[in-house]
Amino acid sequence: MVQVFAIFVMLAILSVLIIVHECGHFSVARFFGFQTPVFGFGLPFGPHWVVGKKWGTEFRVHACLLGGYVAIPELGDETAATQDAFGVELKPFKKFPIWQRALVAFAGVGFNILFAYLVMLVMFLTLGTQSQPTVVSDLVPENPIAMQAGIKKDDIVVSINDKPVNTTDETVSLLSVHKHELVHVQILRDAKPMTIDMTTNDAGKVGMKLEGKGPVTYKKIDGNFFEIARQAAVRLWNLTASMLSALGQMVEGLGGGGGKASPGHPKIGFGDLHGVLAVVKIGADIAQQDWSQLFLFTILISMDLAIINLVPWPALDGGHLAFMTFEAVRGRPMGERAQGEIVKWGFVSLIVLMVVIMVNDVRALVTGQLDYKKDKQQEDKAAPSKPTDKTKPAANDAEKSSIDSNKSDATGSSGKTPTDATKLDPTGSPEKAPTDTNKSDATGSSDKTPATPPVR
Repeated sequence: MVQVFAIFVMLAILSVLIIVHECGHFSVARFFGFQTPVFGFGLPFGPHWVVGKKWGTEFRVHACLLGGYVAIPELGDETAATQDAFGVELKPFKKFPIWQRALVAFAGVGFNILFAYLVMLVMFLTLGTQSQPTVVSDLVPENPIAMQAGIKKDDIVVSINDKPVNTTDETVSLLSVHKHELVHVQILRDAKPMTIDMTTNDAGKVGMKLEGKGPVTYKKIDGNFFEIARQAAVRLWNLTASMLSALGQMVEGLGGGGGKASPGHPKIGFGDLHGVLAVVKIGADIAQQDWSQLFLFTILISMDLAIINLVPWPALDGGHLAFMTFEAVRGRPMGERAQGEIVKWGFVSLIVLMVVIMVNDVRALVTGQLDYKKDKQQEDKAAPSKPTDKTKPAANDAEKSSIDSNKSDATGSSGKTPTDATKLDPTGSPEKAPTDTNKSDATGSSDKTPATPPVR
């Protein structure tokens, strides 16, 4: 019964995040006078019920309640739209300037970023900032800086240049801002404090593979509301930087640029891409172990949704923005036939990717790769301790919101991250709410990365 409720909670979170995204498009579109003939709650499959009409918009509830969509024909993705396309009467189309169309296209991403920040702020105000021991899980021979300086496996990183670090991504962030500089790394080895000096390379890496281990704790933040709000913004910025770095490494690995797999650079393939099933499974396990971990899990999904939507792929928000950029540079829009072909094949590629991800999710579920509880229990047996305030038994680090562990390395290693496809617009474009994990490297890379592109 608890498992069923946890799954329901995760599905609700995914749906809320997608509705937030669509509300962004809807609000800005209405502000500028775009037509919004339909706002749907759920995926446009099967029967639907009209629950009201206002502002020229028909609000629908679909039988499949996961996700949502908003139809904006004048945004440019429905140049030949008729009444039959939406089942409602359309007014004559207006031509809007590029900057207004661009704001409408970006609004969904903007709302997801704002929502992620608000969740982070609420977490900081109610629980405080998260903290988890950052352990050196491995050293990378390809970058022997830390090894030669004296860092050893299982050392616990306490601070960088006397600035305490609470999570792996904070360690990554602090090292990466000191490119080719001398840094003082304070560690615990066998419960004894030590300081080791080393000079980072040009990328701010030192050859340490980091992993969050042990119980997640929360520390109340000193300061007024504005100071807490600032710290929440910094935390979100650091998380986003880690996610972007991880996404870049995933693209490099999928493109074959990663070369051979190595301890510091594991090879990434299409089998490492995961979706909504993985997200729901892991999120449900996290919810059962410690509901407070859902704060950061929700933030990661929201930011993943924002990042993936900005990818310049046809039918995504980034695709709309790419077409508008082309129009601004060229002085006139791309021909309807050419744009239609690009969108068509872009959509086909998304469907293929969705199938690959679903197969990966099912295989991972059947083989037990998504058994987050088992991984957590194994880690807790050998979890190191680090002085903190309020201890909560948690899932490795709330940032570990995805598939395996929450490793992060100071060398740029990356792995896999589940992504999902949870929304379709009225034309059938898939929109997803991807997520990531907190396996990041000492420069911000993560172990698993979002992979499937969402739409509008």
